[in-house]
Amino acid sequence: MDVKAFSHIYLPSRSAEESIEFYTKILGFKLFRKYNMNGRLSAYVELGGVLLELTDGATNTPDQDGRTEPRIGLEVPDINAAIEELKAAGVEIARGPWAAMTFWGTQAMIKDPSGYIISLREWRAPDSPTYMDWKPEHDNVERLD
Repeated sequence: MDVKAFSHIYLPSRSAEESIEFYTKILGFKLFRKYNMNGRLSAYVELGGVLLELTDGATNTPDQDGRTEPRIGLEVPDINAAIEELKAAGVEIARGPWAAMTFWGTQAMIKDPSGYIISLREWRAPDSPTYMDWKPEHDNVERLD
């Protein structure tokens, strides 16, 4: 089997319309396709060639059952500016910026309308998704590969 890339990431939403608005107007995703199937509104929003599928009417979103695990991570060029902009837009900041443990850079967390935690990441050069020589900067982190 030859897996080429992500097809999409499924994210059931409390309200597809509210989620479409958040991901497109606040985070800059592009609406790729919006559809109704079996009476349920759904949409694909796109960022960097990856589709996020938002489906209406989920009954098990974090805001409904109290979960707090991060679901997706997004890269930003300036995490402090991003946090200020998101605060001004009324987005809930789940955790302000801190020195990341598993990459060189800074991390923060926000919540989407359904309560999903979104991790924001600002890389510090030369680290990146293609940088192979990363070494931990924290005593309690050990690189295994």
